Formats: sequence, C-alpha cells, structure tokens
Amino acid sequence: MKPFLLNLLACALLYCAQAAIAATTYRCSSNSFQDTPCLNYSHSKPLKSAAKTVTNPEPTKAPAPYVVDADCKQRGDAAKKIMWQRQVGKTKEQQLEATQDTPTHALISEVYNQRGTVVEVRNNVELACMQQKEKDKLAAQLLLAANKLKRHDNSTAATPEPTATGKANKN
Repeated sequence: MKPFLLNLLACALLYCAQAAIAATTYRCSSNSFQDTPCLNYSHSKPLKSAAKTVTNPEPTKAPAPYVVDADCKQRGDAAKKIMWQRQVGKTKEQQLEATQDTPTHALISEVYNQRGTVVEVRNNVELACMQQKEKDKLAAQLLLAANKLKRHDNSTAATPEPTATGKANKN
C-alpha cells in the first residue's frame, strides 16, 4: 500500500509542476506561437496559460513597437534572399562573385556573420539598419547644432564691443 501512495504522490507532484512551469503563450500568426510578444505587437494575442501568473504590483511598460522604414525593410528582404541562397548551399564567395556593388557585398558579409533562422537574421539586419539610421540622424542634428554655434561665435567676433577708449573718443 505504501508504494502505491508514494507513486500516486509522485504523479500528483509532477502534474502540478508541469502546470507551474507553463507560461503565457503568444500567437503571432495563424501557425506561429512563441513565449515572448511578437515583434510587430499588432498581431500578438496572448493565450491563457494553465498556471496562474504572478501579479506584478508595478506593471512594466511595454517596449515601443518595432517600426521599420522602407529602406530597412528592403535591406531585410535582401538579407532574407541571401539566407535562402545560403540554405540551399551557396557559399559566401559564390554570392560575392555574383554581385558587383559594394553595399550588397557588405550585406552578404553581414548575413554570413550571423547565425539563426531566416527570420532572425532578417530582423537583426532590419534592426541594425534602423539603429544606423538613428545614429546618422543624431549625428546630423549634432552637426547642425555645431554649425549654428560656429556661426553665432563668428558673428559675435565680427562685431567687437566698444571699449573704454572708443567710448572716450565719442564723448
């Protein structure tokens, strides 16, 4: 009788442990499920989990939606095509020989330096593109502000302030 009760207790504990491990699942598309919210957040639908989730007294802010402009989207699509070629067996050298322009060479090298699925590499390329655009935008703003300061300094240096001897001559 004791082994039966021990087996029953062990089964009950394992059953409860599985429910405790379960977490919220997000449905990103008709055939895609994951444990984190989807990148575009518009299609992310949380599904009910078997376990009760721990309520956080301070709700955390959701990160900003993942927005990609047209240029970065096009770069991501090109990276996806490069990854497809990589999956069918084309080497980096073969793809570099097939193209002539430098930006495509840089993209091929970037894609071959990353690991992951086609979607992960595409998302990483798009994200890197958006980050570079943000850096370029900030650099342009800094350059504009520096030019304004430089013009302001030159204009104040061009008009000297009257000195005490200049005031005495006018009087």
